[in-house]
Amino acid sequence: MPADADPPPPLAEQLGAWIEQYGPALRSYFRRRVGAAEAEDMVQDVFLAMSTRQGEPVDNIEGYLFRIAANLIARRQGREAARSGLEALMEPPEGFSPERIVMGRQEAVQVLAAIRKLPPRTRAAFIFHRFEEMTYPEIARRLGVSVSAVKQLVGRAIRQVSAERRAGL
Repeated sequence: MPADADPPPPLAEQLGAWIEQYGPALRSYFRRRVGAAEAEDMVQDVFLAMSTRQGEPVDNIEGYLFRIAANLIARRQGREAARSGLEALMEPPEGFSPERIVMGRQEAVQVLAAIRKLPPRTRAAFIFHRFEEMTYPEIARRLGVSVSAVKQLVGRAIRQVSAERRAGL
């Protein structure tokens, strides 16, 4: 920044200005893609992401905000696809015997019980990674830990859930 340039306004002031300037366009963008019921929450998620952002200043705020918005929609669609895939897994495929279906459901109950036994932060990291499809850096920001700590937490969770599953079989 040149020596005679004014420093940028505090983030809170910038966020307020961005919300006022870009909020209506983001609401419209989300309404067209996900419906009115979800639009306001997703607009808030965009500005929440901006409020926790660190690093170099963004030159094109509008483009950056809409990139965040597009990523939120993509992540949401991925979760919906995963959910529908899980629901499909719960439906018994043709050719499965009733015994096999019961065994599969019992295994699912065991895995869920193992996940519930995890320490809270380990469980949160595992759920964010496996079920919410968050990246390690996203989880690190959410939990307030380093990326390497997230890797350790997720690894620990996988080992514990696998050990519980093997012990229960």
